[in-house]
Amino acid sequence: MAPQFYFLWSGVSLVMFYLFYILLLKRETFFVFNRVYLLVALCLSMLMPFLDLSWLTVLPKVQLITNTLAVVGVGKSGNNPGKELSWLAIVYWIGVVLGAIRLSIKIAGVKKQLTVTRDGDAFSFWKTKVIDRKLPGLTVIDAHENIHVKQLHTFDLLLVEIFGVFCWFNPIVYAYRRSLKLIHEYLADEYACKFTESKKQYAMLLFLQNLNAGPTLANTFYDTSLLESRIKMLQRNRSNPSRLWKYVLCLPLIAILYSFNTPGITGNNNKVDQAASFPGGFNAFRKYLIGHAKKVSGRNGRVTVSFVVETDGAISNGKIEKSLDQASDKEALRLIKSSQKWKPALQNGEKVRSAYQIAINFNPDNQ
Repeated sequence: MAPQFYFLWSGVSLVMFYLFYILLLKRETFFVFNRVYLLVALCLSMLMPFLDLSWLTVLPKVQLITNTLAVVGVGKSGNNPGKELSWLAIVYWIGVVLGAIRLSIKIAGVKKQLTVTRDGDAFSFWKTKVIDRKLPGLTVIDAHENIHVKQLHTFDLLLVEIFGVFCWFNPIVYAYRRSLKLIHEYLADEYACKFTESKKQYAMLLFLQNLNAGPTLANTFYDTSLLESRIKMLQRNRSNPSRLWKYVLCLPLIAILYSFNTPGITGNNNKVDQAASFPGGFNAFRKYLIGHAKKVSGRNGRVTVSFVVETDGAISNGKIEKSLDQASDKEALRLIKSSQKWKPALQNGEKVRSAYQIAINFNPDNQ
């Protein structure tokens, strides 16, 4: 999948999953479920464009074997498009590098604050708690930070930060980070409340505290930007377990997002009225292969490649079925993936996806 399409689909998935959370789950007190949902949504959004579930369906399949392909010499190969970096790619990787530097600085800042404590500190990072022992309500604050440590809340924050490094241009990632930090505080508040007489007393303790701001990556007992939301959640009644059905609704959402990512999946009927074809037919495809192939190996032999022709004619799911050597395999995949769009297969007058298998014979001695 081309990078631009990957970021498009992952971005759409991130937005749709987050909208689902905001509309249906945010106000529920199922904090553990909400935490798991957001983490799974993040991971699925990043991995879904790569998921290949075509094995769950039977695609129309056509086998095509080419004649011997004479690989051209290196000097005739011309420019290699795979090595050309567009300005957009350069900007993206500059952003990634800057994001990685920024994250490293954050982590270094946390490590520094773990060793150089100040009066009024109350935060945790991984399994380390930093709490000023002179603070009022020390038992409650310690219980609060214990939950952050035991439930590995730092892992969530670091995971989102890593996603943010590679998706620095997508503001929705930062919304996930804020929501996860809130859920961490809800979980810790829920437990720490047990060490006070009432939720009202705990809310008053939060309101009256005036502590130092902890590191960005740390879980802090006191955070003014989250304070109002935490106090409101403390006052909310516990959600009825019957409302857990909402989480089941994310399954159709996942199916919809996947279907948009892999359109035109056919049913169990693997017969087509008209097979997919390269523009100009087999001879044109053979000329394309010979004209664009490069000499990458001294070995003679055959590489068999399978791929899917999508409903728009694009090539996807390229896979080596029979290998020759690493260089030849890579070149065979490049030839298939970089070919122009095909004419998609037709089934009952409708365009459908179809699977192809092609064997390319490499013969470097035949110049």
